[in-house]
Amino acid sequence: MTYAKAADLTARFGEREITQLTDRGDTGQTNTGLVARALQDATAFIDSHVGKVYALPLRGCAKPLALPGGTPEYVPPPVLTRLACDLARYYLYTDLPDEHEVARRYKNAVRDLADIANGKTQLTCPWGGPPGEALHAEGLQAQEVRSSFAPRQITDDSARGYA
Repeated sequence: MTYAKAADLTARFGEREITQLTDRGDTGQTNTGLVARALQDATAFIDSHVGKVYALPLRGCAKPLALPGGTPEYVPPPVLTRLACDLARYYLYTDLPDEHEVARRYKNAVRDLADIANGKTQLTCPWGGPPGEALHAEGLQAQEVRSSFAPRQITDDSARGYA
């Protein structure tokens, strides 16, 4: 699952900016290949964080059914679409100072993904339900861990000679 499409990127940041960032031949056209690569890179980066918490590929959020008994349509969690757009936009720039808005948004996206990976925040779906299968360490928790440590006696004599 890709978390954002070219249309999402354009809707958030404007066609003019995306065209300026990708038009390498002064054609006045958006280079869709560069946009696709930036979005794929953003998806891979997101997966590297989300994959610590959810089984990949992420299923996504099930939209409400238009007709009873129909097949649900799955879409990325909205927060991942936003983060993917911020990451991809940053990847399209070639040189940015740290204080630039695009660089700040990129850093915030990286922080948000780290919070998801560390369990500080969780992904939610606007219509309820989980966005995917959560990974649990239940198998490890169910195993008993035994440790044996010999008591250590540190005395002046045993510590002599160590600085």
